Amino acid sequence: MNAKKILVVEDEWIVGDQICRNLRSFGYDSQNVAASAVEAFALIEEAKPDLVLMDIVLPGELDGIEAAERIRSRYDLPVIFLTAHTDGDYIFRAKQTRPFGYLIKPFNKMELHTNIEMALHRHQLEKELQDCKKKLDLTLQGVIDALTEITEMRGPHSAGHHQRVKKLAIALAAELGMNGFQAEGVGLAASVYDIGLINVPMEVIQDTSRLTGIKLSLYRTYPTIGYGILKKIDFSWPIADIVLQHREYYDGTGFPRGMKGEEILQEARILAVADALEELTSHRIYQRGLPQEEALTVIRNHSGSRYDPEVVAACLRLFNEKGFRTE
Repeated sequence: MNAKKILVVEDEWIVGDQICRNLRSFGYDSQNVAASAVEAFALIEEAKPDLVLMDIVLPGELDGIEAAERIRSRYDLPVIFLTAHTDGDYIFRAKQTRPFGYLIKPFNKMELHTNIEMALHRHQLEKELQDCKKKLDLTLQGVIDALTEITEMRGPHSAGHHQRVKKLAIALAAELGMNGFQAEGVGLAASVYDIGLINVPMEVIQDTSRLTGIKLSLYRTYPTIGYGILKKIDFSWPIADIVLQHREYYDGTGFPRGMKGEEILQEARILAVADALEELTSHRIYQRGLPQEEALTVIRNHSGSRYDPEVVAACLRLFNEKGFRTE
């Protein structure tokens, strides 16, 4: 087994060299001492260490805490701080970088060795957990893609409908200032919002523009059916609630619960606009889609009634000022 490589970042060369000697006595590969953050970044690129021992006080623009944050975000390496500083401000700042240890100088060799072994073990476990999460995410996405395909096969939508809604919904989320994680949730909801149609008779969903009476009542159950299916899945976002609310109107005249305004999740208000625009521009068996400009006019005319004015304004900006296209 190859020896683990340890990079020492210490501006006092004698101290750094002694630490390297101690590390080699435990069987680690530790040949280099970086005296600054800039040197540390260069040695990480060159030597590809498995762990970094970081002094906090360093010469140059970046101290050890700032350097550790960059190392964590750029290289995903475990960092253990080696420092004489015990005051609260240093400890608070260091905690924000999620370090794998904080050793107070002077420390003994066994204490250093134990901290390194624990840090390497923890980092390996975290990598394995990340790999498992990636596999689970891929599996979940595969299931969602299959459900989306089934829904489109049964529904009145053209192929790729949900992908186009998803693309616009994510763009709207970003335009409204949502972070990447929130936008990802909006995109996931856009993939499955019609799943409740699985339990609605085909003759009801083939032409939803002319429904009355019992057929209309049956059609309006699909958000609730979708909610019932999705609430059993432990998503990282309120997907089931977004699906339940995406047919609610801003003025309270939507379905299934007659919610209005800020009572409706912002994600659902975004999805309502994205879905409506795609519905208006899509060609169906029973009707041709509207040109984009006409569809946007319809959306604008319903601002404040069916749709959230802020979401409508963001939609108009995307298409009219930023050249957004769903295709």
